[in-house]
Amino acid sequence: MKAFFTILLLGCLSTGLAGGKTVPVIDNEPVGEVNRLWDLALLSRVPQAEWLDDAPGDGVRSLLLRSVDYQGKPTRVFAYYSDPDLLANRPHGKKKYPGVVLLHGGAGWAFRQWVEKWAAEGYAAIAIDLCGNGPEIRPLPDGGPNLGDDEAVFMQAENGDMKRSWTYHAVSSAILAHSLLLSMKQVDADKTCLTGISWGGYLTCIVAALDNRFKAAAPVYGCGYMDELKFFDYGMSKLSADGKARWMRDLDPSVYLPYVGIPMLMVNGNTDTAFDVPQYQKSCRLIPQHFREVCIRPGMRHGHYEGWEPAEIRCFFESAVGDGYPPIRITDVSLDDSLRVSFRTGIFPYSAEFYYTNDTLSDNAHRVWHTVGGTLNREKGTFTAPLPQEGFRFGFVTLKDVRLMSVSTEFISPE
Repeated sequence: MKAFFTILLLGCLSTGLAGGKTVPVIDNEPVGEVNRLWDLALLSRVPQAEWLDDAPGDGVRSLLLRSVDYQGKPTRVFAYYSDPDLLANRPHGKKKYPGVVLLHGGAGWAFRQWVEKWAAEGYAAIAIDLCGNGPEIRPLPDGGPNLGDDEAVFMQAENGDMKRSWTYHAVSSAILAHSLLLSMKQVDADKTCLTGISWGGYLTCIVAALDNRFKAAAPVYGCGYMDELKFFDYGMSKLSADGKARWMRDLDPSVYLPYVGIPMLMVNGNTDTAFDVPQYQKSCRLIPQHFREVCIRPGMRHGHYEGWEPAEIRCFFESAVGDGYPPIRITDVSLDDSLRVSFRTGIFPYSAEFYYTNDTLSDNAHRVWHTVGGTLNREKGTFTAPLPQEGFRFGFVTLKDVRLMSVSTEFISPE
């Protein structure tokens, strides 16, 4: 184990990336019961890293950071980094910025424009590649496992060597990227956040539970109960019963979500192509209620651009780190003769709608949904709507404030 992590203990003071700050150590105790894979104290160390360019005039820098071994060999992870000073082509001063770690999904890479987006919104942002690729999406000679490799993503569970799995490596790299971000003098270590899209959302569910140095997280699309999601049958169906049990025990978000100890915004659509309503509903309910927020965007398409577009993510982060006004907070949902949602907000609640479906024959992406109007009582902080006469299988209520920032109930069912 000592030799395995030697690469992580070298630090990066000689590269100019680190700012000489003391980086907090992750507290493993909250997740010690379920964390069988990751040495969180060692992943809390600042990784060796190097810039691949001189300070550019276009506002974004590229770098390589050292990650954990893969198949007995050291690996490096490619990343893009930016912040408001870099974007404005000015030297770093005394101002500190909130930070964000960005995790892409399948068929993705470290998106330069994603980093630019967050830097333009006032954040120090790092986006890491999770497929073993470097600049121009070309494989690194010392890159880690590829998300497109079913052997790494799923089949390592057959032999029980979970530290050769893609998830182990990707989670480790995400935590190390956070450690690097925390070491930078321009980053406010009390205001770092995490978001990921699709497979990156899956990772976010795990990383947010393990790395309690983050102050907020927003998984987009991703959830748990992967063995029940038809989209992932291409890998899960190849596993034996024992292999699937090992995969679910060590790598499924449902194991980690109950241990989330930071505010988490779950973002999805109601017709997603990969992460279905029933499993998403169960996943949301695993998160401790006082940390759980939900944003269901009707008809939201599945993709990277669609996944980083919701302004609700930034609004949620700003609220969580104390830099912005909080979104509407749903406090209670009840079903009796009608649907009643209670909420509190200091911002004018603009609209509310109840969406429901009885379609149990279509797949998730093609399920037919309907909307019902209701009564929004702004003074009392309630929304009531009649229940459809034919009943419903799944439903949710979306509320928008005057900024058009939306929040939702989790998916609800009458039984």
